[in-house]
Amino acid sequence: MKQNKILLILKALEGRGAERMVTILARAYLEMDYNVHVLCLEDTKDMRLDSRVHYHVVTYNQPLFETEYEQATAYKQVAARIDDYVLSHIGTPKLILANIYKINWIMAYSNLPNIVNVLHTAVSRQFQIPLKTTTNQTVNHLKMVYGAHPCSCVSEGARRDLLALIGHHEHRITTIYNPCDVSQIQQLASEPLSIKEFGLTDKGYIIHVASFDAMKGHRELLQAYAKTESKLPLILVGKGRLEDEIKQLAIELKIEDKVCFLGFYTNPYPLIANAALLIMTSKYEGFGYVIVEAQALAVPVISTDCPFGPRELLPQKNLVTVGDIEGLAALMTQAINDHDQFITPLNQQLLPKQIAQQYLDFALLVRNA
Repeated sequence: MKQNKILLILKALEGRGAERMVTILARAYLEMDYNVHVLCLEDTKDMRLDSRVHYHVVTYNQPLFETEYEQATAYKQVAARIDDYVLSHIGTPKLILANIYKINWIMAYSNLPNIVNVLHTAVSRQFQIPLKTTTNQTVNHLKMVYGAHPCSCVSEGARRDLLALIGHHEHRITTIYNPCDVSQIQQLASEPLSIKEFGLTDKGYIIHVASFDAMKGHRELLQAYAKTESKLPLILVGKGRLEDEIKQLAIELKIEDKVCFLGFYTNPYPLIANAALLIMTSKYEGFGYVIVEAQALAVPVISTDCPFGPRELLPQKNLVTVGDIEGLAALMTQAINDHDQFITPLNQQLLPKQIAQQYLDFALLVRNA
């Protein structure tokens, strides 16, 4: 029986970048002969999880809190429940990766060993408003959350951002990029999906894959697209609270007949693989996972030069300043007309087993420090 255990903790297996990263790392650790466990607070499974992974749910439905003290008290109780559950049903893992701020806060109260916080975005952007309105309180809170355990950021920019905020424990904060499982992506991209049912043709459309949140820049994307003379339709893959607002914007810009809302796809890779161009228009990111997915499928990709990931993945010619609608429209037109110039190779250091080993090495380094 496999003795070495890996535990990956997150809120739920929703269809976003952090959750996708967890499923990829889980497979990598399986292939490295670890006993792999995923623990969630909600039983939502938008993402596929390898059948060999042990899936656990410690349910927690968060009420509305009036004060941070009430929230902290509740989170201490959740942490104690997680600790008891892990020790009773899993044992002591060699590595515990705690993903997403809510889990980072909860696990700050955990007494389990070998915890590493994984930060998937830039903290200063995530807490932009409270850092302006309640600066000292917010900074002290972040120092508590991210000072409790070693932290790994998914880009160097996000690491520098965290260091600037909490100002200490530099040896306990590192950069480990998100893994890209090229073979898995290519296999999933080959699954049958008739793009003709959407009125699309091979390499005959532009694609944008992101949840409908303000940070993903759908509004700027549509405004820029409306300024191009592209005959290629714009395909939006994802779901979220702003979807109806963006649909209304398409009508206002008179491009509703050229913009297609496809909703969320567990496997978006056939759609990405057949696109003429993939665009990422985020206002900020921790990493920009969809960029490396496009690279794995040799699909041209352009992006906003947002903090803190794309500039570490793409050459300058593939980037445009956040908020520059005219510039985005021009770059979009250029990429459609000369798409081969915007295909960039994938960094081989992003392969899953290499990333998985980096987490193990970092945890060991911090333990021995």
